[in-house]
Amino acid sequence: NIDILTVLTKSGLAASRSEARRNVEQGGVSVDGEKITDPKYAVEKAAFGEDGIVLKKGKKNFRKVIVK
Repeated sequence: NIDILTVLTKSGLAASRSEARRNVEQGGVSVDGEKITDPKYAVEKAAFGEDGIVLKKGKKNFRKVIVK
C-alpha cells in the first residue's frame, strides 16, 4: 500500500505533503473518478493493475500513475 499523499507528491501534482494534505481535505483529489477526502487513504498495489490509475487534482490536472 502507498498513501495518497506520497502518490500526489511523487507524481508532481503537489509540491509537498502538506499541500497534498490540504488538497485532499478540501475535496480536490480523485482516484479513478472516486473523490478522496481522507488524507490517510492508501492505494493498494492491486488497484494499479497493468494500466495504472488516473489521479486528478482540481479540474484540469491529471496524471496517469503506473507502478513498475
